[in-house]
Amino acid sequence: GSLESKKRATLYVVAQLLKIYFKLNLLKLAQPLIRPLEATAGRSGAFDSRKIFPQGDVVAYRFFVGRLRMFEDQYGAAEEHLIYAFAHCDASSRRNKRAILEFLLPVRLRRGALPRRALLEKHGLAALAPLVDAVRSGDLGTFNAELAKNQMAFVRRGTFLLLEKVKILVYRNLFKKIYLVQGKATQLKLHLFQRAFAWLGCPTDMDEVECILANLIFKGLIKGYISHQKQTLVLSKKDPFP
Repeated sequence: GSLESKKRATLYVVAQLLKIYFKLNLLKLAQPLIRPLEATAGRSGAFDSRKIFPQGDVVAYRFFVGRLRMFEDQYGAAEEHLIYAFAHCDASSRRNKRAILEFLLPVRLRRGALPRRALLEKHGLAALAPLVDAVRSGDLGTFNAELAKNQMAFVRRGTFLLLEKVKILVYRNLFKKIYLVQGKATQLKLHLFQRAFAWLGCPTDMDEVECILANLIFKGLIKGYISHQKQTLVLSKKDPFP
């Protein structure tokens, strides 16, 4: 009926306006647009009734809401919207699929979900592979170099700051590597980490090493504590790298 066509028109107009606001970097205007729509569709912004809403409009809307949530540091909501957009995007629209992944991958990367190289290659995102590999292997030097090399592209896309936050996972994986090399020793001298940083071309003073470790412990990425007196990281005997 006319109510359904009104809803359809509203979703279409909102999706188009969001596109314009993102282009002009007017993100503060986007939230008031979304609020009434989310109130009618529930928190997830479902709009799942294909009888009422054209799939393309729903995908566009969820894509932009996902990006907005990413800018607001609401990564769970961002991932939910972007996964929906990717799953329901027309398979023939390679450009759109790739555009969604350019945001979805950094959001997922932040919580440690690393994409397979095949997925990156399939969608023309092979340039991200060295960055992802660096996270996986704890290669801080390569991670920093890749971030610097692609900085302008990431800044334009608005994913640079998010990818910077992924660095903490690089530290975690590097420290886990040191733990394994040391035969899973539960006490590790801090100078071991300092040496590893220097070897990777990232010289770091002891205060910063302690600060990074304290941050990893605080975020629950390492289970243990720092003995300042002994300049040692004391790890939990059970699952120190959850």
